[in-house]
Amino acid sequence: MKVGIYNQWLHTMGGGERHMGKAAEVLASLGHAVEFITHRPVSRDALARKLNLNLDDVAIRVVPLLPWNQLADYSSEYDLFINGSFLSVVPSRARWSVLFILFPFPLDTSPQGQFKRWLAGHLRRELLIPKYVEGFFGPEELGGSRFRWTAGEGEVILPALRRGRPCPVRLVLGSFRPAGAPPVPVQVYAQCGTESARRWLAIGEFQVATTPGNYVTLDCIAPAEATTSGQLRLRIDSPTFRPHEALDDPDDFRDAGVAVARVMVPHPRHWLYELLFERLVPELGARLHGLPDLRAMTYIRTYDLILPISEFSQHWLQRYWGLPGQILYPPVYVDDVVERPKRPLILGVGRFFDRSHNKRHDVLIRAFQNLSRQVPEDWELHLVGSIEPGHQHARYFERLQRMARGWPIHFHVDLPFAELRKLYEEASLYWHATGYGEREDRNPIRFEHFGITPVEAMAAGCIPGVLAKGALTETVEDGKSGFLWHSIGELVKRSREIIDDPALAARLRDGAKTRATTFSDAAFRSHLTALLDELTDGAVAAGGT
Repeated sequence: MKVGIYNQWLHTMGGGERHMGKAAEVLASLGHAVEFITHRPVSRDALARKLNLNLDDVAIRVVPLLPWNQLADYSSEYDLFINGSFLSVVPSRARWSVLFILFPFPLDTSPQGQFKRWLAGHLRRELLIPKYVEGFFGPEELGGSRFRWTAGEGEVILPALRRGRPCPVRLVLGSFRPAGAPPVPVQVYAQCGTESARRWLAIGEFQVATTPGNYVTLDCIAPAEATTSGQLRLRIDSPTFRPHEALDDPDDFRDAGVAVARVMVPHPRHWLYELLFERLVPELGARLHGLPDLRAMTYIRTYDLILPISEFSQHWLQRYWGLPGQILYPPVYVDDVVERPKRPLILGVGRFFDRSHNKRHDVLIRAFQNLSRQVPEDWELHLVGSIEPGHQHARYFERLQRMARGWPIHFHVDLPFAELRKLYEEASLYWHATGYGEREDRNPIRFEHFGITPVEAMAAGCIPGVLAKGALTETVEDGKSGFLWHSIGELVKRSREIIDDPALAARLRDGAKTRATTFSDAAFRSHLTALLDELTDGAVAAGGT
């Protein structure tokens, strides 16, 4: 059986990537032809080493980053397609399709959500607001202007001024290619004909000069036969280029066409929209364009099996999408633990990045500074993680270092797994603060959706103290295999109780090791194989035979 496993973020080598990486390892070990599908080159050996996996029989396929509907073409080449990419619902055309859910993005199917979409649709029609559909990447901003890249072929729908009458169209496009590149040929088409006999009619051919950062305004007329339905569907075609090659942009692996800043029907009603939603109250314009497109639900329904990684994710899956899912806890490497004497060491593990879902290392540093005043001076805090690329994240790491200056706080960047495992085995306590200061009802995505590193710590007898929110309340049993906390003061208080009470520490340590086996690689392999066998009528267990 040919298996494709898609993950846009494979190069980050995080917990979600180990989740789908272990699935690849399991399926390859059963004799199936397995390959990762991603967009940035990544070393298979480095991936295996960082995530502690055997990927000798797994291939890596690098394809252009395209809009979801175009990526679907790749899925048709596989018998089993597994989407393990965070916040992605590439529609699947494989025989069998599985969607791993770390956490679902919001698609409000409630009556209130339906009303919002009705109101947005009404505003679009009355104010002649374009709707970007197939072939576009998400909106970006540059110099106060919002634009969208096409992937070489982008379709947009406009309300027509009058049904069955010619309609003027204005486009504002940018090339954004390197200086000195030749002009970019652009063709604009309008869809004509009835639903059973549609065709694309060319209404304009242009040359967009390469002047990085600037736009050109192009005007054309859509014929009457393109507006008989009351709306106008346009297609913008152009050759593509790859920013990571042409612009030496290490983070942009898309196949990009032209930057579309505006597609409009020049009319006072549209000028009113621009005045209200783009200039006076731009946040309302962002909300209007940001309403979830229910096409995503159509894409989601191409999957036969949805596997959330925790009860927490399953709850929000039901709430956001109204769909059931079967929980498949991620695999955690809990074997081959070496019994080492515990040191006066507190450990925190998580990538250093300055985003809404960051690991709140600042909270751990403040808590340790408070605890240090109450315990013997030989206690240390060790923070382990990789630094996300980019100046923003480098500055975040520098801020943490300044906070920690003068205290027994140590940073370990890009630590190999074997050395991290040794720290787990030597540490007495493990602290985790992701989601601190957030509200679950407002921003559930900012909490741990499972939390692999606390379980890795538990397997080594490192007692976890984790924030009492998100999925961490599923993995850590308060008072049995660790403790849950709500405030920095409670984290410090309960940590000191464990430090002062060796009998309590021993009991929690034993409970942590026992609890960790629930989430082992072996448990994952057994559960995944059973779920896929049920889906494929035994084809997974049969392997390559």
